[in-house]
Amino acid sequence: MSKIKVLYIIRRAEGGMKKHLLSILNMMDMNKYMVAVACHFDKKTKEDLRCKDINVYDVDILDNINLKADIYSIMELKHAINVFAPDIVHIHGAKASLVGRIACMGKKCKIVVTVHNFPGYDKMHPLKRDVYLFINKYLNKRTSQFIAVSDALKNEIIKYEGIEENKIKTIYNCIDNSTYKINSNLNLRKEFNLPAESLIVGSAARLIPSKGIQDLVNAANLLRDINNLYFIVAGDGPMMPELKKMVNYHKLDNFIFTGFRDDIPDFLRNLDIFVLPSHQEGFGLSIIEAMFQDKPVIATNVGGIPEILKNSSYGIIINAGDVNALSKYIKKLVNDSELRKKLSQFGKEYVINKFSCEKMYREIDSIYENLTRLNL
Repeated sequence: MSKIKVLYIIRRAEGGMKKHLLSILNMMDMNKYMVAVACHFDKKTKEDLRCKDINVYDVDILDNINLKADIYSIMELKHAINVFAPDIVHIHGAKASLVGRIACMGKKCKIVVTVHNFPGYDKMHPLKRDVYLFINKYLNKRTSQFIAVSDALKNEIIKYEGIEENKIKTIYNCIDNSTYKINSNLNLRKEFNLPAESLIVGSAARLIPSKGIQDLVNAANLLRDINNLYFIVAGDGPMMPELKKMVNYHKLDNFIFTGFRDDIPDFLRNLDIFVLPSHQEGFGLSIIEAMFQDKPVIATNVGGIPEILKNSSYGIIINAGDVNALSKYIKKLVNDSELRKKLSQFGKEYVINKFSCEKMYREIDSIYENLTRLNL
C-alpha cells in the first residue's frame, strides 16, 4: 500500500503554533506517511526536518496582508503542491489557511485547517469583517475538516463562519519537550545575578498586546515593596520597547526581559510562579508546559484557558485586565508555600493525563485515515 502524502503549510512562526506542528511531526509514523512542510523556519529546524526524511519547501508566509508577498507565496505553494502531489494538505493558522487554500484551488487533495487563534471578528471594522467572512465562507466549502485547539475557538468559528459542527473537532495541544533545546544546568538566579533566596514570578509569551504582559508590569509595580521578588519574562515581539519603557517609568529594577529563548522547559523549571495574563488566548500551551514543570499557575479567564484550569486545584483564574487581582494572587502565592506546592502537585498529574502527545496524534491520525478512505 502506498504511503499517505501530507503537506503541512504554516506561516513564519516561533511560538506555540510552530511547537504544535513539530510535535505532530515528531509523532508521525513515517512508514505510513510521506511528509512535506512548506514553511520559513530557521536553518537548523529545516535541517532537522530533512534529517527525518521530511521534504521542506522554503515558503515565507507573512503574518499580515501584503498583496505582492501573498501572491508570491501562493505561487510558491502551488509549485510545492504540484511537485509533492499531496493527498492531504494540513494548514496551520489563519493567514496560512488563506493563501494555502487559494493555492489548493483546482487540486484534488483534501484540506485540513487547524485554528490556533481567535480571528477577532467582533473587533474588526464592519467592512473588513464582511470581506474576511465572505472569503473564508467561500474557502470553507472547499475545506474537508477543521481542527480547533480549544472548544472556545471551535464555538467562535461556528458562530461567525457557519461551519457545520460535525466538520470541526477540538484537539488540544500537547506537551512535547523535544521541540526545545534542553539546558539542564540553567540557573536563572546565577544568570541574572539574583539572590539565592529570591522568588521568581515569570511568563513566556510573544510580546503582543493580547498576551497582557503590560498587566504583569503594572502588578509588579503594586508589589514593589516585597523583598527578593523578581519578575522574568521570556519572549520577544513588537511590544518589547513599550514594555521596557513601562518598566523604566515605574523604576522596576526587579523586572527582566530575556528576549527569545529556546530553552523554555528549563526556564520554566527555574520559576516559582508562572503567570499568563492574556486578554485573548486560543489555548495557552505555555500554561500546561509550566504545570508539567511543577509550577503553580495564575492565568486569565479567556479563550481556551478555562478548559485547562477547570478546577481551582489546578491553578488560579482571574479576569483579564484585573491588575489588582493579579497582584493579590501573586502576593498570596508568594506568602503561601503550601498552596504553591499543592497547585504544583495537582497540576502536573492533571496535564500528564489530559494533554499527552500520543492522545493528540491519535486524534489527528484518525482524521487523516477517514479523509483517505473518502478518496478510495
